[in-house]
Amino acid sequence: MSTSSASRMEQLISAITRYHPTFRGEIEGYTSEEIEKHQAIVGRPLPGPYVDFLRSMGRRMGELSFQEGDFRMEALTRYYAHVGASRDSALVIGISRYETGEQPIELDEDEDTGEFVLTAYPPPERPREFSESIQIFDLVEPTLHEALFAKAYLKYRWPQFSHQRTLFFAAKSPSEVERGAAQLTPFGFEQHAESTVVRYFERHDATAIMSPNPGESVRLSLSMRDEVRLQELVEGLSKRLAATPSPPSREGL
Repeated sequence: MSTSSASRMEQLISAITRYHPTFRGEIEGYTSEEIEKHQAIVGRPLPGPYVDFLRSMGRRMGELSFQEGDFRMEALTRYYAHVGASRDSALVIGISRYETGEQPIELDEDEDTGEFVLTAYPPPERPREFSESIQIFDLVEPTLHEALFAKAYLKYRWPQFSHQRTLFFAAKSPSEVERGAAQLTPFGFEQHAESTVVRYFERHDATAIMSPNPGESVRLSLSMRDEVRLQELVEGLSKRLAATPSPPSREGL
């Protein structure tokens, strides 16, 4: 595991701990010897980010297990024993038991960026578990760090606010999405370092999630404790983004 990979996982855990102070006590990793045995079963070197994950929370993830997934090496050992290991196929890091049947959760290297991303990624949750504003979870091939952060943010941070609104604005290119994201800065928001595809923004009294939907309008979800100030924020951002707001919502996760 590289130092940069270890630092990134530590940053992720520290970020989650800000929203959920007992998180460190709820996770548990594997030993180096256990990981080496699993690598022998898989039959190829394990990517650094995945080794980092296994050492930090592979055995126990607290409440972060998405897609009703089983990420324990014991489950993966059974999977590889059943299907056999292939160096040419994507690395299976979990077994999803979302709704019906089982589906592998895969980690593969992106040819363009060199990042290891989740390439087989079933719907993350049942829609009823989310508020209307974030039913669509638009991570397209996220890194493992991004997927874990997204799950933690929606689990621990978003529910801290009682009022939600959603804006939709047009953006036909990555540069237009970037310009849209920049419009949150004058309102005191800072983008979280763990977010790149779906972007998470922080303010002391509010949070925002920006989800680019290929071929559709960008979804900007806002959540605050103060309903009046939320309406003021919606009006200000609507003017800057030429956005269309959804009706008010009081739904939580």
